[in-house]
Amino acid sequence: MFKPGDRVQMTKGYKGILGVIEEKTDSPFEMYIIALDGGIRIVAGPSAFVPEERPC
Repeated sequence: MFKPGDRVQMTKGYKGILGVIEEKTDSPFEMYIIALDGGIRIVAGPSAFVPEERPC
């Protein structure tokens, strides 16, 4: 489960693009609104992204 503010990296159609979880939708499925760094917002499930890996 992700929470608002979590940074993610897309793995499917927008592969490699970074974004931020804005909110979880009201859907009975685990769907999130994600603001991508390019300025667009998309709805995606957790199979379409992974937590952003930050260097130590």
